[in-house]
Amino acid sequence: MKTDVKEKRKRKGSKPELSKFYVYFREYAIPLIVLLFAYVGYKIRAVTSSYKTFLDPDTFFHFEMYRQAIAHWIPKYYAYAEPPMGIKAGGYLGLYTMQALFYKVTHALFGWSELHAFKVWPPFVGAMIVIAVFLVGRKLHSNWAGFWGAALIMFMSANITKTMSGNNRGEGPFMMFFLFAVYFLLVYLDEKAWNWRKIGGLIGFLVLSPIYMGVWNGSQLGIMVLLTTAGLTMVALFTLGEMEKLRRFVKELYPVLGASLIIGYVMAHLRFVGIGGFLVFAIELYVALGVLIAVMLYGKRFGLNYSDKKHRLGTVVGILILGFLAFYAYFGRDLLRFLGQATRSTPLYQTVAELQAASLKQLASFFSVKSKDGLIFVLSLGGLAVMIGRMLKKFTERDYTVYKEFFILTYYLAVMYLLHGAIRFTFQASAPVAILAGVAIGFAFVFVENMKEKASTKALYAVFLILLFLPLPYVGASYADSQQKNMMRAYSRINPSMPGSVPEAWTDALFWLRDHSSPYATVLSWWDYGYWEESSLLSHRRAVSDGGHAYDRRYIIAKFFSHSDNAGEVDLEAWEDKYVITFLDPFDGQSDFGKFNAIAYLGGAISHGEGTAMFGYVPYTSIIIQNNTVYVNLGNNQYIKPVMTIDMVNGKVYKATGTTAPYVLYVVPYRTANNKIYPIGILAYKKIAFSNYVRLALHLTFSVKEWDAQKLFANFKLVYTGYNGYLRREGVYDPAVMVYEFTPFAIYRMDFLQNGTWEPFYSTTGGGKLPTGNQTLRLWISAFGRDVKNGTIIFEAYNGTKLIERKVVARNVYINHLNETPVEIHLYVPKATKYRFLLIQDGPVGVTNGPVYVNGKLANPSWVIAPGQSGTIKLTEAFDKSYTNVEFTLRGMLYYYVAPNGTDIYKPNFYLEPHMDIVGYIPVETLKSVKKGDNVITGRASVPADLFTKYINELKKKYGDKVVIVSERIEPIFITEKTYVLWEGS
Repeated sequence: MKTDVKEKRKRKGSKPELSKFYVYFREYAIPLIVLLFAYVGYKIRAVTSSYKTFLDPDTFFHFEMYRQAIAHWIPKYYAYAEPPMGIKAGGYLGLYTMQALFYKVTHALFGWSELHAFKVWPPFVGAMIVIAVFLVGRKLHSNWAGFWGAALIMFMSANITKTMSGNNRGEGPFMMFFLFAVYFLLVYLDEKAWNWRKIGGLIGFLVLSPIYMGVWNGSQLGIMVLLTTAGLTMVALFTLGEMEKLRRFVKELYPVLGASLIIGYVMAHLRFVGIGGFLVFAIELYVALGVLIAVMLYGKRFGLNYSDKKHRLGTVVGILILGFLAFYAYFGRDLLRFLGQATRSTPLYQTVAELQAASLKQLASFFSVKSKDGLIFVLSLGGLAVMIGRMLKKFTERDYTVYKEFFILTYYLAVMYLLHGAIRFTFQASAPVAILAGVAIGFAFVFVENMKEKASTKALYAVFLILLFLPLPYVGASYADSQQKNMMRAYSRINPSMPGSVPEAWTDALFWLRDHSSPYATVLSWWDYGYWEESSLLSHRRAVSDGGHAYDRRYIIAKFFSHSDNAGEVDLEAWEDKYVITFLDPFDGQSDFGKFNAIAYLGGAISHGEGTAMFGYVPYTSIIIQNNTVYVNLGNNQYIKPVMTIDMVNGKVYKATGTTAPYVLYVVPYRTANNKIYPIGILAYKKIAFSNYVRLALHLTFSVKEWDAQKLFANFKLVYTGYNGYLRREGVYDPAVMVYEFTPFAIYRMDFLQNGTWEPFYSTTGGGKLPTGNQTLRLWISAFGRDVKNGTIIFEAYNGTKLIERKVVARNVYINHLNETPVEIHLYVPKATKYRFLLIQDGPVGVTNGPVYVNGKLANPSWVIAPGQSGTIKLTEAFDKSYTNVEFTLRGMLYYYVAPNGTDIYKPNFYLEPHMDIVGYIPVETLKSVKKGDNVITGRASVPADLFTKYINELKKKYGDKVVIVSERIEPIFITEKTYVLWEGS
């Protein structure tokens, strides 16, 4: 006897009946388990939320902008980057706004503080991504695909890196909002008739589209994936001859997609979205797709042959070729950059680790269940094959829903293309990899469901599959949780009082700066640490360069650090720099010990192909001295002979002869808790061994050339030392962080005339007292990176704090900083407890402390008015004291480099010579006086049209095609008579 079930099984295309308990489990229990996955994913990512600082340096900046968003909703200006003018806030504006909204909601509901809500946001985003992957996976394939995709992304290392507490970038929120937007779009497209689901899907997509566009500057990825999906689906339906389905698809998707782009463009004008320029391109591409649609739908009326697939496909190919050529003609070689891929197209980008291409080992590491098995990535390839197979099947069945396959294939291939270019896109790859890996596993479950077996047999197969794959989420989550906890413990050892990414030596130094420097002070270090210096959680001081700003200045900072003498003198006062920080710690992998290849390359000390390590740590037991020659034991019977050894413990210098290694060995006397010497060896590559960085980081007073150390330490005075906290607790004082106070003009040597002979009586490192009575003196002034022009030197004498004499001893002083000559003076030196020599000359003062407006519109402080334009400027300028006769100007700055061996940055012999030139000053307004603190200042300026072109043309005449312009700046600068302390002593 035939049952109804058996009859149904015989019908073509019918699915076998499943147990109702199994169906209930699949439809209702699985979503509940996914919520559990989301909770576990949240807990893993929240392990690091107890840190007092953040794991990622960029997060310090995002916290500052987020605090502004809480107060102002859309941040306008940030004073602490690119001093002395600050920056116009841009980029991740939607990110800060959404975080501020999250704070306001959680504060109202739970009373959370700003910092608490900020730390919870990333793991919350991670948990929501788990749910979003489930929803999208379910829509694309099945409940099981969504389930296993959610299970995998719950613990996936590639996803955790950007969604754990303390790493608060825009990539995570973009993925979250984009996946939910895609889910709602799929809900909208899947519903044939208008109902509450279709309306909800439409509203959800349109609401979330501008949000995903606004939370990350790389959100071009999402737009391009959707545009490509739309284009491929239309071409497929047209090629198959499914004109009615094509009309339906165009009618359904095309207006909605266009509306999302227009809303995004409007939100860009409201400054919520930071990719307005790209949205113009996207809308143009959308219009081009509209032209293609018109040709496909109505071309037959105008004689185009649509009779078969070949003719239809040929029509599409011809249009695409013409379209590409048109776009290429319009955009030139920048066309491919609209995907938003970071490239290694400049010397600066060549040095950035996260822009390096991903290796297979790294892929295996990030897409693993445990350490390096790469299983998730392998599964994603299986899922890719499943979706390709299903796409081909849909072609034969002429299935309207082929847009699902096109979406996931486009998404996956796009992120893999980006990942091939730069490892920073590993995180973005985590979502499509998880979805496709879930599809691969889900395919097995669906296959079992569709087997023509009795329910009990299929149940056994299903249980077998569950037991087979169940270890994946358990093992992966356990491993990820232990890794997070291990990392937390490691960072806690570095800085127990403030666990996080900032070493104890740095927090000590930054807190010292906060307590002992002007709130308007500017700090220079290598750019990695700029966000720490700017953070309100630490020193809250202006940084010359940081992780996201002043890219052009990095070349100049690198030049300063990697060279010495005249080659290393750069105009630090152009940035109004007050402090310089070095971070050299052979025991700490975070220090510049490992970053100096990039610094030396960008500064022009080494060539592109010169891959020699800049530094190396040598245990003291590996240093051997024989017959006045020093050898370093590298192990395995390998010895090298440094070209020079400077023993800072015993004050000896050894110069090697014969075959030598291109290194200088420093024997550095670290101190122990019981005041014993703990010597270590530091090998420094000979080209940078006597650079400003090495001298300052080691406080090296040894002079290679006569007086060079005295000159350097006259301009840079050590004011604070931050010690490696972990080693200090072990009993060794490792001065990892050095803080120097900078002055551009300082006396490094003084001579007095005795019996017709000049006798030196003072030097920076040797000290010395000023002789009393009538004296004829020679003052040797180190002008660091800036000339003394029309300067006045004043002598002062004090008894205690009482000024007993003040006298002008020299006028109209000029000193070329590249060829310094002494200044001869005559004076009477009274008996006193303290003396000073002061230099009075024009210099920059003040820092911009609020938004800059031109003709009432918010302007870029580094490009206030373009050449050939004019306008009324309004800004807030803060001064450390009152001044009179202040000149408000616009300063033209040009950053460029010269490449003596040619401009091909990939050639091994490529090297560069960085330059920062002041092109000119444009007068705006003369201010009779300014007060201490904030001053609202207005003035009108006109910028000559040839401000830069004339100067650049002269450079090209001098250097030919070997000069490369990095950036141009037009900045508000205030100049007045300024007092510099040249020397202070007894």
